[in-house]
Amino acid sequence: MTGLVLTLHQYNPYLIFLSGAIVMIWSFVQYFRKSGVTRPLAIGMYIAVGLAALQGLLGLIMVASGLKPGGGSNLYYLHYVYGAIVIFAIPVATTYASSGKKPRTDALIYGIAALILVAAAARAFMTGPATM
Repeated sequence: MTGLVLTLHQYNPYLIFLSGAIVMIWSFVQYFRKSGVTRPLAIGMYIAVGLAALQGLLGLIMVASGLKPGGGSNLYYLHYVYGAIVIFAIPVATTYASSGKKPRTDALIYGIAALILVAAAARAFMTGPATM
């Protein structure tokens, strides 16, 4: 079981990068086109958040199994910080969005949140594979 969770936790970041990058680019395109957040873009954001939540759940299962992130010089706890940023980037951005009152601004906020998601996911990925 731990092997499956470890493998999924190892490969899911690629999906997070991909979905986050798509949402980021799409949001910025919508902003520069003077448009707002469309339903397909919102679905893309939900997918990115879902993948990030799955990654966090897999990480919690690994911690409960006695594993911890490898890499770094005893700064493995930063992996948890970056992981939390990945999970909460878009939901926190939702609190700053205007709920459709300013659609162009909403697109910019979500684009920046997706940029933060991708950057934090990349940084969390750099901490290395799990160790005992």
